[in-house]
Amino acid sequence: MTMTVNEIMTLDGQLLPFSRDLREALGIYARRTWPLNTSVHAAKAWGIPKATVKNLLKGHASDATVTAIIRAGGWALALPVIGAVIGHGLDEAIKAERRNDIARADRRRALVRDLRALASDHSDAGRELSDGRRGERRSFSGRLGS
Repeated sequence: MTMTVNEIMTLDGQLLPFSRDLREALGIYARRTWPLNTSVHAAKAWGIPKATVKNLLKGHASDATVTAIIRAGGWALALPVIGAVIGHGLDEAIKAERRNDIARADRRRALVRDLRALASDHSDAGRELSDGRRGERRSFSGRLGS
């Protein structure tokens, strides 16, 4: 079963607090993954004692226990749990970054377009100056003719 951030952050569609404590999110993950005999199944899956899982389900776990659980669960556990702690999932973060990248690329394209137009204007002005002097001979003194 694949757990999502929303499944950890909501309770049957009811929005719970914006973000979760890591231990609380792990407890919710365990309860939603194994609704029956949670501590037995979680202990077996994560390779930790059943008593430790029971403490986790109460919201109490050491950093070493949390680390062991995340290592055992891998990305399938880490992504939704950390997403619940942060307040949004990785997919939302990637979409936001993609939108930012697209906006930056659009700004760069606009700058390039403006710079090319500016360069074109300057080269046209240079051509006009040089075209106006063609065929006119100037003396060393700068006077026309002679």
